[in-house]
Amino acid sequence: MGSLRRFLGLYYAYVFLFDFMLAYAIYTALFALEGISVGEIGVLLAFWSASAIVLEMPSGALSDHFDRRTLLIAAPLLKALTFVCWGVAQGNFWLYGLGFLFWSAGQALQSGSREALLYERLAAAGRSEDFDKVLGRDNAAEGLGIGAGALVGGFVAQYDMDWAIWLSIPPLLIGAVLALGLRDVRQARVAEPGEAPITYLSHFADAIGEFRRHADLRFVTVYMAVGLIAFELLEEFDQLYYLAVAVPIWLWGVLAGGVELVYAYASVAAHRLAGRRWLAWALPLLGGALLVVASLGDNPWYVLALELAYVAIAPVAVLAEARFHHIMDGRSRATTTSALIVAENVVGIGATLLFGFLADWLGILPAYGWAGLAMVPVALWVVLGHRRGMAAID
Repeated sequence: MGSLRRFLGLYYAYVFLFDFMLAYAIYTALFALEGISVGEIGVLLAFWSASAIVLEMPSGALSDHFDRRTLLIAAPLLKALTFVCWGVAQGNFWLYGLGFLFWSAGQALQSGSREALLYERLAAAGRSEDFDKVLGRDNAAEGLGIGAGALVGGFVAQYDMDWAIWLSIPPLLIGAVLALGLRDVRQARVAEPGEAPITYLSHFADAIGEFRRHADLRFVTVYMAVGLIAFELLEEFDQLYYLAVAVPIWLWGVLAGGVELVYAYASVAAHRLAGRRWLAWALPLLGGALLVVASLGDNPWYVLALELAYVAIAPVAVLAEARFHHIMDGRSRATTTSALIVAENVVGIGATLLFGFLADWLGILPAYGWAGLAMVPVALWVVLGHRRGMAAID
């Protein structure tokens, strides 16, 4: 028990530090101030998403084939190179792009590895039934890292934006050191007689096999990648929403930190809602209704409806991800998890472009309203799935 407690303490600290980036608060503004046009910033963000998609599954297969701890050590070091590139870029478009490539590589190395390592460590201790509880704390640690980084970064950038970039590096270096204690508990495995040899490429086939065998795995993947992704991508546009409802700029960082704090609490408490499968459609529907309310905004108070929409879906996001891992039974857990992340990124790019088009055509506030209404067909699809024996959450 003591060994598991120590592991989880190191794990949560690692997750927090990986996303405790002061640069979160200001990096797009810094690019603009350094002479990068809005169009060029859009190209950089598109390149960031595209490189993440390309690198995600190959890195998941690396994690399944080699020691997960090694990848978790390398991930924050690669991400730290992002801020080295940006710190010396001084308006150089290509250095900003190289920084995003390092970010994508670091993120890809840790994404599938992290959850697979966590599930396997709990299973080795006979605690796999607690995965939803622990995963909620994982999401909370990540959210708190993002929120704290944005909050502190806003205050630091008030004095010097460059410092917000350079001070994003030390937490990553500390995270790499902590990863030394995140031991991979898997035993070396060889193929059984008559079984295909275990190679790097075989992990891709294993992941495909997981989705072919398990209809519930496909259902949960679509639920997360198509249904819940809308709430995640909307956060990229929240600063435009703040401007539209006249939220003071000094309050932006406070809002970002505050919503991450409440989101963290909702994630930690998510396991208490296990067994209520109706929440899989009810909470996205509630979140959508709150987005519709937020779209009516004519003063800063409406931002509360927007932030509550994000919090509303926190429990089902945790429970759906936990169900995803409970369904899997193959030997390539990280690769299969990476496939889910790729699906989320692909759908996210399309949904972001669609939302941007709606915002240009109708205005930013009505676009939030239409995003909320999109939760109605999502909820109906989940209800119909339940009637066919499918389940999005345990």
